[in-house]
Amino acid sequence: MDERKLTRFLDVNSDAEYELDLRGLDLPHSVASIDRMVERQRFRDDARSVRIGLEPASAGSGETLFGPIGRHLVELMKQGLVAKTRPIANIDGGGFRVELPAGKAPREETASDPDPVGSEPED
Repeated sequence: MDERKLTRFLDVNSDAEYELDLRGLDLPHSVASIDRMVERQRFRDDARSVRIGLEPASAGSGETLFGPIGRHLVELMKQGLVAKTRPIANIDGGGFRVELPAGKAPREETASDPDPVGSEPED
């Protein structure tokens, strides 16, 4: 399988810092690529904007991935994994512009926790 990578835009006038090109992929692979991008973002200290490129509609293409991918992005927004999303269209096909929030550090246990997980009650 062709490995899709998040690539930095070289065009200074672009409205997103990175691009995730999903053209040519089916829905399960596209969703998996988005989920990997979001998972990696959890470990970054800064926010980033990404343009997600989708295959343009053609006369015989049937349903495009625009609707299903849009619904998936809304679910990720509800979970707090995507800060903002908006549809985009251009001559190369449609897609979305998403803003990913900075990653969050996992909660650390402290000595002041009254009942840390897995602790035994004292006699």
